[in-house]
Amino acid sequence: MQRFTGSNQREAMGRVRAALGDDALILANRRTADGVEILAVLEEAPAAEPAPSRPAARLQPPTDATEQLLREVRDLRARLERAETGPDSTPARLARRLAGAGFSNALCDDLLAGWPGDAGAADGDAWLHRQLARRLPAGDGLERGGVLVLLGPAGIGKTSLALKLARHYGGRTRLWYEDEPAPARQRAAEALGLSWQPLDLDRGSVFAGGGLAIVDTRGRGLRDPDLGTVLRRLGGNARPLLLLPAGAGRDALEETVAVYQGLARAAGAPLRDAVIARRDDGGPLGPLLDVAVRRDLCLHYLSSGQNPEDLHPAPARALVEDALASTAVAGAPARVGDRRWADRLLDQSRALDAATRLLREGVPAFRGLLDDGAADGLTTLAPEVMVHGAADAGLRLALDAAGLPLGPTRAEGDGGRLLPALPDAALWHRLGERHWLAAVRGSARVWRRSDRLTLADCQAEARPWDSRLLRHRGRAVQVRLRRLDVAAPLAGGGEAPLSARLCAWFGTVHDLDSGAVIGRRYWLAPDDQDRERTLALLLASLSAEALPALERRARQALEEEGVALPEAAGLLAALALRLDLDDGDWALDARGQLLALLGGRRRRKPETLLDGLLALLRARHSLRALGRDLAPAP
Repeated sequence: MQRFTGSNQREAMGRVRAALGDDALILANRRTADGVEILAVLEEAPAAEPAPSRPAARLQPPTDATEQLLREVRDLRARLERAETGPDSTPARLARRLAGAGFSNALCDDLLAGWPGDAGAADGDAWLHRQLARRLPAGDGLERGGVLVLLGPAGIGKTSLALKLARHYGGRTRLWYEDEPAPARQRAAEALGLSWQPLDLDRGSVFAGGGLAIVDTRGRGLRDPDLGTVLRRLGGNARPLLLLPAGAGRDALEETVAVYQGLARAAGAPLRDAVIARRDDGGPLGPLLDVAVRRDLCLHYLSSGQNPEDLHPAPARALVEDALASTAVAGAPARVGDRRWADRLLDQSRALDAATRLLREGVPAFRGLLDDGAADGLTTLAPEVMVHGAADAGLRLALDAAGLPLGPTRAEGDGGRLLPALPDAALWHRLGERHWLAAVRGSARVWRRSDRLTLADCQAEARPWDSRLLRHRGRAVQVRLRRLDVAAPLAGGGEAPLSARLCAWFGTVHDLDSGAVIGRRYWLAPDDQDRERTLALLLASLSAEALPALERRARQALEEEGVALPEAAGLLAALALRLDLDDGDWALDARGQLLALLGGRRRRKPETLLDGLLALLRARHSLRALGRDLAPAP
């Protein structure tokens, strides 16, 4: 018999299996001050015949009492395993409750891995509350001095929170703004004996005067290049405070926190503090607490309403009780014909209608697929950029001025071009004054001074140019750009090769959360091309990288459905990518509807959104067929 310990049940069982294998016989387990203790032995089958090296006289056959004890232990272990892992077990019930409250599978697994095996079913809810409250980094207020920078999107209530904090802390509190507050907010400050001052980062006056300085920043989108400007200028002397909307979806909260924490880390002012905003709007609190636990965000206050007194402490236990009180635990599956089945069918129908309306309004080109199929020669008006190199040589993908996909088009247009390789001499002349960018490999050779080198070898000489935040292949990243003047010969120049003066661009893609390098990119563009236009093409090129794989995935799915629409795959791929990249309200709502159609907890990424679009088309087709079948005969 051997003794194994671990901080939780999973760790201790892992040590048992590592030492004794899957045939280990668990004799007992119990909770200790350090975690879990398990007593186990290796259950060996009796040998077929005695080993020749051991005398037969020394072999003692097992007694009837020993065999009976082993059988009872095996039966007991089987019953315990069934009770611990079945759908009616306490851990399974707690997992359903956590999922219904909006917590992620990762946090559910992490919490329930520590479920004590000797705890009773009646202890489950109290145990769950304790575990969540211990993990939640709830705060007890902010320091009364320093510079507090309020972060968050427009309309979340940063100005109201600044007034609430000023009222709460009093003393020598000072209020600074990027955008001048409304007259009502100015009067509210005067009622507190304070006044708003315009933020002047160049003079550094925000640090003068002592006390608590509260900076109300301008609301910006997550991809706004000026997002984080105040933090970068103030540096490590500032303390960022992020406002998170109660009731928001977990994916949206996850992305928001990842972007702001990445910006704060780059500015030398780590983001660890947050306030729950708009709690009076209702909605589940579980997703927000889930993100706070996994992102190590300390929640200091609950903000609700517009009045300065509407600011309340956020104790961990109260937050957990609030989150779990709104749990929607799934019951028994509904059967066809009962009331719940009809209600769920109606809910799905409403979800389909909502998703359809959003897509009609957001992307007019998608209407054809929602109705009777895409028309031949589908075009998208006024493209700013076209991506060449699709499977259909005559089909190009049109992008708007922000680099977001509009849809496939056969029109030429006057916008820029994203090319799959450096153009030859003939294409160079045809492009004329159009701005363009060619994606190339690091092994591509160029002339640098009098040496012919690969782009990868030239990168060390390149000058830093800019860095931008964007979504790339379903994740938030930061791309750091460098540039270098080079030259390269153009193919098809005749006997005397045509050499072009170019600007080589180098992009290093970093994961915004960890900072790790996840990719390197190389491009070539005309030397005299406007830098801002080239920068827009660079970002569009990174965003469009996922399109070929998405188009192949969509084409395969359509072929399996028997749909033969030459441009439908490109349109679906473009729309899935746009939904992932777009920060607009319509895209946010459409993503929620599409992911809900797929069921379960799905992460936002282009492939998942494409599956949601395909599911929407299938569902609409099935409902139309059902309507035809149920229609009265003429």
